[in-house]
Amino acid sequence: MLSALNKKFILCLLILICFSYHRLKAQDIAPQIWNNFNVGWSINEHFSWRNNASYNVLISKEYPWYEITLTSTGVYKFQRFYEVSLGFYFARTKQTLSLSSIELRPFVGFRITTNPKKRWLVTNLGKIEMRNLIYSDNDNSLSWRFRNRTHLALALTNESMNDNNNLFVFAYFEVFYNFGQEVRERFFNQFKYKLGLGYRLSSRWNFDLGVIYQDSKITVIEPVNPTTNLITNYVIEWGINYIIPPRWQD
Repeated sequence: MLSALNKKFILCLLILICFSYHRLKAQDIAPQIWNNFNVGWSINEHFSWRNNASYNVLISKEYPWYEITLTSTGVYKFQRFYEVSLGFYFARTKQTLSLSSIELRPFVGFRITTNPKKRWLVTNLGKIEMRNLIYSDNDNSLSWRFRNRTHLALALTNESMNDNNNLFVFAYFEVFYNFGQEVRERFFNQFKYKLGLGYRLSSRWNFDLGVIYQDSKITVIEPVNPTTNLITNYVIEWGINYIIPPRWQD
């Protein structure tokens, strides 16, 4: 029998699916595909270094959009369930038919998590970002943004999220708040959430696949061709994650 907590989780998922379906019916849509590879290094019990490379693309020949991103983050865990992070994000993006951009984005973050040895894992990550965008038309934008992501995961085949050979489901909800002017983007995010399935093979390897619903708007005007009403509200995202353990764990 399903526990009361599991029933509430399933009910929330059904509500999110119905909401997404209603929003998708009301707009012209095309999917994005996000491809991620993550490498992390646990230096010791307090310090870790995480790196991400991704290639993201809109499946549309008429209105091409793609981006290549690199992210590097240093993390310090100062309590069992608390950590702070400092990182840098780089992106090269094809915004429209005639406009491209480079983004340089330093950020700081604070994360709270529950015990990963339990079947349920809940984390919350808040970040403050300084967004510097350099455009191909010689324009520049500088903006500050706060974003907050709440992530939930549930182990399906084991009693702990830390167990090996563990299949798990997960979901997250993320909101964005921009300070000052809006930067020019093909997809200017307001909020998004993700539903997915993951597999932890070992302490080093895990894999995930999911679908993201994102609410975004167009803040860039195509100078050559009229801008499209095409809004991407769903993203197919998959990732490969590898963790290098501390030497004392080898």
